[in-house]
Amino acid sequence: MFELLLVAVALIGSFASGIYDLMTSNVPDKVVVMMIATAICIHTLIGFSTGDFTNLINSLLFGALFLSFGLLMYYTGQWGGGDGELLVGMGIVLPNLSLVDTYFPFAISFFINSFFIGASYSIVYSIVLAFRNPRISKIFFNSLKDKEILIVLLVSFSLSILFLIFWNLILFALTFLVFILIFFHKFSKTIEQSFYMRIPVSKLKVDDMLGEDIPGLKLYKKHIKGLTKDQVNSIKKRKRYVVIREGIRYGIVFPLTLLFTLFFGDFFLFFI
Repeated sequence: MFELLLVAVALIGSFASGIYDLMTSNVPDKVVVMMIATAICIHTLIGFSTGDFTNLINSLLFGALFLSFGLLMYYTGQWGGGDGELLVGMGIVLPNLSLVDTYFPFAISFFINSFFIGASYSIVYSIVLAFRNPRISKIFFNSLKDKEILIVLLVSFSLSILFLIFWNLILFALTFLVFILIFFHKFSKTIEQSFYMRIPVSKLKVDDMLGEDIPGLKLYKKHIKGLTKDQVNSIKKRKRYVVIREGIRYGIVFPLTLLFTLFFGDFFLFFI
C-alpha cells in the first residue's frame, strides 16, 4: 500500500510539474517541496511501522546523489534549476520499488532511463519547433550547404549503406549513428540560435530566462532558471534591452521516464 502511495505521489507531482514547465518554462518549487516532504513522511512512517528505516536512508542517499548531479548540470548550463529539483524529488520519493523488476535499484534505473527518454524527447521537441518556425528550417537547410559538413554527412551515409549491402550490421550501425549524430548536432546548433531574442525590458516578465550575462546583478545565462520578480525589477532599473532565451522544456521528461520505467523496466535491456 505504501509503495502504491509513493508511486501516486511521484506520478501526480512530476506530471503537475512537467505540465507547468511546458506552459511557463519553469518547474514549480512548491510542488517539488510537497513531493519531497510527503515522501519523507511516508518513508519515516514505514520505518516506524516495520522497524526498518532502509527506505528512508536510501531516499536521502539518492536525493543527495541526484542533487549533486543536478547542481553539476545546472552550473554547466545543461539543465534548468527546476529540472534538477524534480530529479532530486523523484530520487527521494522512489529510491526502491519492489513492484517493478529492474536491474538496478529503481532510482538508478529511472536515472539511466531519463537520458534515453530525454534525448528522444529533445529531438522531437526540436523538430516540432523547427516545423512551427519556417525561418529555422530555412536556416538549417542553408547551413547544410557548408562543404565540410556536406562531405562528412555524405561519407558517413555512404559508408553505412555500403556496410548494409555487405551485411556488416555492426559497422552499419556505427556509421549510421555517426551520420545521425552529425545531422542532429548541426540541427540542434541551428535551433539554438532561434532560442535567443532581444526585447525591451518593458516586456520582460517573471519566469523569463536570461540569454546574456549581467555580472552587476550576478545573473548569468548558464544558470537556466526563470527570473524572479525582484530580478526582473532590478534588470528594468539597469537596462533598456535584454536578451532572453527559450529552452527545451525538459520537466515533462521525468513523468514520461517514470511511466516507462514502471511498465518496461530498464531501457538498456532492450539492446541485450
